[in-house]
This record gives sequence, structure tokens and C-alpha cells, in this order.
Amino acid sequence: MIEAIAYSHYLELFTIMKKFIQSLSIGTTGLTIAIVLGGKPVNALTFEFSQSGWQPGGGEVIGTFSGEDKDGDNMIIFDPDPAFNEVSAYEMNFSGNSTFMDFTHTLDNIDLSLFFLEYALADSSIFISSIGDGGGPFPEDPPNIANGRISNYDTDSLDNTSIITQDGQPNPLETIETVTTNPKEVSEPTSLIGLILLGLSGYFKRKRFF
Repeated sequence: MIEAIAYSHYLELFTIMKKFIQSLSIGTTGLTIAIVLGGKPVNALTFEFSQSGWQPGGGEVIGTFSGEDKDGDNMIIFDPDPAFNEVSAYEMNFSGNSTFMDFTHTLDNIDLSLFFLEYALADSSIFISSIGDGGGPFPEDPPNIANGRISNYDTDSLDNTSIITQDGQPNPLETIETVTTNPKEVSEPTSLIGLILLGLSGYFKRKRFF
């Protein structure tokens, strides 16, 4: 009889310890992940932008960029110096014109020393100037060329006019329509909250065993 009671207590203790270890693992993992991700930029955002009305011949600009306001001035600005740069990704696609070739600009195929992107978080105004790069002497340095033509995009030309130029075309495309921007996604904060809740859940489950 005494042995049966002792064995029953042993099983109960074993079950409690098993649950305790499981909750400790969940809580520690969740809190660790939350802390690690908490070191990532919480203000990083991705935006979509577009611009139409290009003449002559039509066409449309569609693109995205990602960045964060590191210095708190309510602006996202590209800088060739990594210590000051706030733009982490950029892609601009132009297509649909009757004479200009379609082309794409990214941070990998434009001249970064001449690249300009300035986005105001307060009023969503943006200025972009991306100049096609002819490429380097090596295969890993791809040029920004559409059918042999280097293309350039500038939203801040004279008289509030945006222009697109392309080698082989005598005249630029122009539009007076402004660039439309919209947030595409909010990065870290939302997912971070979930991880913190997961960690705290495991932590408080663990606390019940003390």
C-alpha cells in the first residue's frame, strides 16, 4: 500500500516537472527571440510608388523602396555613406511607352554616387533621381541597359516636371503628375508584439509551478 502511494506521488511529481520544463522552454525561446528581434530597426517601412502621364507615348513608373528614419528627422534619405544611409532597398520599373524601352532600376544597376531619394514621412512627398550605370569591366557589374540603351529617371526636373531619358532617344519623356506613394507593409513592431506575448505566456505558465 505504501509503495502504491509513493509510486502515485512519483508520477504526479514527474508530470509536474515535465510541464515545468516544457513551459520553461517555450518561455525562454519566445523571450529570447523577442529580445533578439528587438534589436532590429522598428521604424523600417516599405513603400510602393507610381507615376503616370508620361508623354509622348504613354507608359507608367511602378516601384518600391524600403527605409527607416534613423535620425528622427521625419525623413527617409539615401546617402552613399552607409553610416548615414536610410534606404535599404529600391526598385523602379518603367514600361508601356511606344518608343522607349522598358527598364528597371535597382540599387545594383544604378550609379549610387548620383542616386538621390528623399521621402518626407509627414506629407508623403518624394524626390527621386536614379541614373543608369553603364556597368563595370567585369561580368558581375551589370549595366542598366535596355536593348543597349542606358535609362535615367528624375522626378525633380525644371518646372515641377519629371523626366525619363534613354540613350538613342533625342527627346525625354515628361510628366507633370506627382509621384503617388503608399505604405506597403509595416515591419518589425507587429510581429515583435506576437513574439513577446508568446514569451510572456510561457513565462507565466512557468511561474505557476513555484
